[in-house]
Amino acid sequence: MKIIGIIPVRLGSKRLKKKNILPINGKPMVCWTIDAALNSKYFTEDNLFVSTESDEIKNVVGDKCGTVKRLARLSTDRVWIQPVINDFLNTLPDLSSDDLVVILQGNSPEMTSRVITECIDKVIDNNLWQLSTVDDNFINNGHIHVLRKKTCFHRGKANYNGVYPVDWVDVHTIEDYNEVQDRLKND
Repeated sequence: MKIIGIIPVRLGSKRLKKKNILPINGKPMVCWTIDAALNSKYFTEDNLFVSTESDEIKNVVGDKCGTVKRLARLSTDRVWIQPVINDFLNTLPDLSSDDLVVILQGNSPEMTSRVITECIDKVIDNNLWQLSTVDDNFINNGHIHVLRKKTCFHRGKANYNGVYPVDWVDVHTIEDYNEVQDRLKND
């Protein structure tokens, strides 16, 4: 089974300008996610990719992992993540329907390699089709989403779903940014 990681980040955030590359305690926000993934047992620079329309983000990422040029039409604030993921997957014809696609949010700097590993393990060990992180109220928060490739293109309800609770902040505003800076300083 192959496992591919994708971190969708774009430069054009509206509420907090250039949030994905703002420094959190001295490190660009997206690099927190990249480092957590690379320190998990499942990712190397060969199977982890950042999808972006921005050369500025590509320069920040450097050679930490692969980068994929995102189409401009998939880089607006009106585009959901799934078309971005599916466009990326269409460039990888050698993936089977049961291979895993792991979507990691670049604006989730509290993400840890332990939780990434446990989410993937849970999908594999329980033969799930997908798993999403959820908040304390069990509402999907999008930090980590592990899914079988077949689920990406599925047109109906996907069965065999799992959840993994986390209490991380998804950074969208200056208030979120300040809270995460404080939380990571105290760790």
